[in-house]
Amino acid sequence: MKLLLFFGTSGARFLGLLLLSAGLSHSLNAAPASTNPDYTVSVFANAPKGLSNPDSITYYKGTIFIEYANGTQPAGTGGDSTIVQFGSTGKVLRTYRIPGKVDGLKYNPFDGKIWALQNEDANPSLTLIDPLSGTLKHYRYAAPTLHGGGYDDVVFLNGQVFISASNPNLQPPTPSAPNGQNIFPSIIKATIEGEQVEVEPVLMGNANLIDVTTGQSVVAQQSDPDSLKVDPSGNLVLDSQQDGDLIFLNAPGAPNQVGYRLHLSNGTSTQVTVDDSVFPTQASGTIYVADTPANVVYAVTSTVFPPNSAFSASDTTGVLGRVDLTTGQLIPVITGMQSPHGALFVPSLPEVRLDQVSSSAGAGSTESALLRVSRTGGVSQALPVFLSISDSETHESTSQAATIPPGASSTIVTVHFKPIGGSKRVVVSIQPDPNYNVVPDIVNTAVQALPEPLPR
Repeated sequence: MKLLLFFGTSGARFLGLLLLSAGLSHSLNAAPASTNPDYTVSVFANAPKGLSNPDSITYYKGTIFIEYANGTQPAGTGGDSTIVQFGSTGKVLRTYRIPGKVDGLKYNPFDGKIWALQNEDANPSLTLIDPLSGTLKHYRYAAPTLHGGGYDDVVFLNGQVFISASNPNLQPPTPSAPNGQNIFPSIIKATIEGEQVEVEPVLMGNANLIDVTTGQSVVAQQSDPDSLKVDPSGNLVLDSQQDGDLIFLNAPGAPNQVGYRLHLSNGTSTQVTVDDSVFPTQASGTIYVADTPANVVYAVTSTVFPPNSAFSASDTTGVLGRVDLTTGQLIPVITGMQSPHGALFVPSLPEVRLDQVSSSAGAGSTESALLRVSRTGGVSQALPVFLSISDSETHESTSQAATIPPGASSTIVTVHFKPIGGSKRVVVSIQPDPNYNVVPDIVNTAVQALPEPLPR
């Protein structure tokens, strides 16, 4: 904003009017405001000195990792990115410098590393951050991208890695596809082989989808694959940003995978674009959202996040809004940001999950299974988790406690049970408790079924 100085009484009055009118505009960057008393917004972190353009956000053991692009171009030219690890109060704990422009940033619970995807428009590469040792390991993709662009975001589901294929080469615009049709992969599955990343297509840009609002078969443009998330039902959720679409992919990579398209709007015929979305897993928690040009990350807290809800950061309207998952309407919750991008939901309670490590028959009259009980959230205190072990044939049930010790995010517990012969299942599940939240059982995260007989 250009500021003019005037002298004298009339000049001062004019200056006051000038500033008052400017205060109603976007240029003075007034603090964001909540449209609903159930949600409060505050500053979590301003950009550390010398850093700019915060975007992607991820969570690890009670700390927040935020990516700062520092003006680096999306093809990787013009600078480097900085990843900053913040404590829960916004204090800087550690920084990492990564060549190029980092966009996708996610903690992978399956390998314990933080994945940083670089250069979403072209020349993509991958860096894994070990948050324990602070070391970085860089990888290249084994082949040029199938779609001609780069890779933007990453998620982890059932031990598999899925990545959005961004900036694709598009077909010429048409009335039905004004942004241009994508005929290349929009989501790929990735595996690390040695020092390289191998990929294979999962969803094509011109795949047949089901429109959520009409139930009709559609071919979405998928012209701008961007952020990628997993919702509480286990669907991949791809943001096709420029098109104003959220693509929900059920059973990704399986023969029976099905895709759905939800077109976003402001409740009228006006399309809304969003950069990132989150799906709260419990009523109480915080959505962290990066207002990229303002160089601020905000914390939006509530104790009444609705179940099965979605919230999206709209880069073009400057709001964080709740998405109506049946109509696509974006209902503002926080307004007054410049252009919010990356978003992350962190629950107030720790979230616990259950994974089977191994199972075997014992030498005597007992059988056992090794199970991993893990948690998200802070690790400063021990967390007792209670398990239920039930026999599908006798319907007998017993309980067992497993304590995750201070400083640890998981523990291994041995569950013993008596074999009774024949075909049966022993089901181990996490019991609800007011001190933790059970991750929804979408990918065998809360219940483990052990089929009989077990191998010796």
